[in-house]
Amino acid sequence: MPTFKCNYPATVRTRDGSVPFHPESDARHRKALEGLIAKFKTSHPEAASAELESIDADNHVAILSDRTVMSVNGDDRRKVVNLLASQCKPSAGEQVDDYWSRQYPGFHMVEFHPYEGQAIFERLTKEQVRARNIIASKLGIKPWQVRVARAKDGGWRCRLDKEIIYQPSKHDKAMAEACVLVGHPGWWFEADSKTGVIDVHAGEPANFEPVHPLPPETLGAPENMRRTPFGVLLPRAGGLPFEPASIDWKEGSFLLIGGEGGSGKSVFTNVVLAEQIAQGVELTIVDTKSKSTDYFWCRPWVKYWGCESIVQAAGCLNHLVWEMEHGERAKAWAENAWQSWYDIPDWAKRKFPIHVIVIDEYASLVDEAQMCKSVPNPEKTLPPVLQQAYKGYAEYLIRYDVIRILRLARFMGYRLILASQTVSQASGLPPNIRDLFTHRVAMGPNPSESLEKGVFHDLAGMPAVPANVIDSGNSKGVGRAELAGMTGRVFKTYWAGRDGMVDTEVFGHMLADKVGLPDWCDRDRYFNTIAKHTADDPIDAEYMHELTDRIAIGDAKAVASDPILQALKNAWDTSLSLMPAADGSPQEPAAEPAERPAPKAAPSAPAEVRPAGSGSPLMDASQLARLMEG
Repeated sequence: MPTFKCNYPATVRTRDGSVPFHPESDARHRKALEGLIAKFKTSHPEAASAELESIDADNHVAILSDRTVMSVNGDDRRKVVNLLASQCKPSAGEQVDDYWSRQYPGFHMVEFHPYEGQAIFERLTKEQVRARNIIASKLGIKPWQVRVARAKDGGWRCRLDKEIIYQPSKHDKAMAEACVLVGHPGWWFEADSKTGVIDVHAGEPANFEPVHPLPPETLGAPENMRRTPFGVLLPRAGGLPFEPASIDWKEGSFLLIGGEGGSGKSVFTNVVLAEQIAQGVELTIVDTKSKSTDYFWCRPWVKYWGCESIVQAAGCLNHLVWEMEHGERAKAWAENAWQSWYDIPDWAKRKFPIHVIVIDEYASLVDEAQMCKSVPNPEKTLPPVLQQAYKGYAEYLIRYDVIRILRLARFMGYRLILASQTVSQASGLPPNIRDLFTHRVAMGPNPSESLEKGVFHDLAGMPAVPANVIDSGNSKGVGRAELAGMTGRVFKTYWAGRDGMVDTEVFGHMLADKVGLPDWCDRDRYFNTIAKHTADDPIDAEYMHELTDRIAIGDAKAVASDPILQALKNAWDTSLSLMPAADGSPQEPAAEPAERPAPKAAPSAPAEVRPAGSGSPLMDASQLARLMEG
């Protein structure tokens, strides 16, 4: 690009005499300079198309540039192109790159500075061109906005243009895909957002071990009060060490676990629970009766057990919410203006320990939830209808209480672990509830798309479980986690089973030694309830029931926790009493027994229901109510 220098005087004469000539700052002087430049062009025809580029005030020189003439400087490795005026805009990059790449085969544009009027071309190898084109395409940028050079390990060192800001949440997944295309599965990268440098490393596909044993020395470690290790993260490439996967409860107090049946939700939850019990936490378990066997092992350390009925599940959560709003812990927080459990004095931490709430099979607990706006008249309503309203309102309370816990519990030392086979609005987990969970986990190597959409915030940035992990048979216990402060990662849960014992039996023995059993708990009889048994070695059923009865909230206390629930129960009982039995006598209210009856030798067969007129006796209302309740 030709340039010209037009000298101008240091001073200019005015009516008041000579004054310094400042065309760079004085508009009147600038107009005078334009006249001088016009005279200069008359005497220098070669500068006819030149325009004012800059003013050198120190040397009293106006510098003119002719952008209608393109020029190229450089050697056989690097060339600098001075752009035409029409090309000095960002949108002209592809045109400039295409034109000069054809003029100089083997050269490709590596820098484009439209406002400075320059483009830089360098000779690149075919491998460089391929690598940078793949990376640029995946990141959604122009090829000249990323420089690539071979690294010592056979990978690539990439440097982004200063105008491109690397954002992990936006670019990590795309960069991982680029690594596979540039190399093959197993290649991985490290990106520095501050410098814009991305190192693409050559490697082999990573895989898990068939089993990753729970490190026994970590159970109860002081640092695990804040962080709970639960497994190992999949390395970025084979040969790299396994990093522990952990939940940072200070970053967020709520964990959502999604996974179909058999995906490993219970194993994952039990690992998390074992570590927290070792820290001396209080514990509440809410689950369906049939599924609660997953947590029988931890009953000695449970404060509230809401697994014997839907009503007891609601009652447990009602009591917890009342404690959060009106209990001793709530009063202490209000009086001392505490903001976080982690910042309260040590004496307060001992008095108000962390309280962990586990709600499993959540979708099953609330699938028939319905609000109760008025209590039906028991004289005009059949018992089954009232029973359905009673159960539906209990499920509504569970859903309502979960929302209250999510909004109240974080700063008071409560932690919530909620697990469900389905995660959607239809299963009681609409966006306004899901969005309150700071930690999210989906178990299983290939969960359904609807489950993934329900669990994860950033599904687009969530890595898939690699095919080689699945094909090798090492995907048992595998899941993906979106934890607070971390990008999405693939992990595998620790397994504690050993010496012929399953994981829950090992947890029971380890915690009995680590934190001890309550005074009321018989050590040997407790171990009997969590050990494997055969037909020739039956379980201690009496103590099994005693462990549950000691911690279960009971229907009476659960019903008393909510006035509408109590009113529905009274109406149901009244309706039953008003409906005569088959012999004409009044029905007894549907009351829960005060104590669990002694187990019978063999359970009686359920009543057989046949159509009227078939010869079978008709089922009366109380029988129907008991059948529906069961």
